[in-house]
Amino acid sequence: MFEDISYTLQQCGCFFIFGAVMGLCYEPLRLLRMMFKHNIAAVFIEDLLFFSLSGFACFITALWVGIGYFRIYYIVFAFLGVCCYFLTLGMLLNKISKKAVKAVKAILCAIYRKIKPKFVRLFSIIYQKIKPMFVNIADFFRNKRLNSKKDLQNTDEVVYNNKNTLENGGEGGSVIKAQIRKKA
Repeated sequence: MFEDISYTLQQCGCFFIFGAVMGLCYEPLRLLRMMFKHNIAAVFIEDLLFFSLSGFACFITALWVGIGYFRIYYIVFAFLGVCCYFLTLGMLLNKISKKAVKAVKAILCAIYRKIKPKFVRLFSIIYQKIKPMFVNIADFFRNKRLNSKKDLQNTDEVVYNNKNTLENGGEGGSVIKAQIRKKA
């Protein structure tokens, strides 16, 4: 009924290491947040996905290590492993990654300042080349639209649903036709 204490200590050590590995797996998210600004919703979604996946991984590992049993001290030791990671190696990696991100951002900004004028010049040349084509297309459709409208005739009287104006001399149910007559 009772387990051997050495087996229990092995399980606790396994979950302590599991927690440290989960802390290490969280580092790419921290690095991503340092590189690019995130709003609160994006941080929430990223954390929700990470903690959902790590919770699932913790449960599967608990069932594997515990041979089908899940014990609460697995979670406690995983939490201790995460805390130990963030207080030791995590702090060191955080300091290093902050300096690395600052250096990478400075390099990327310098490269951006160098190539921005070239891209602006290239896109302005492309714009100047294709602008007449779009102006011609717009003029074509504007002329088509203007030419399709015909001026109304000067009329004195407009008659709707006149029997004489319907084709074949018959009456139409919902057909509305107009005949324009000038008064003499």
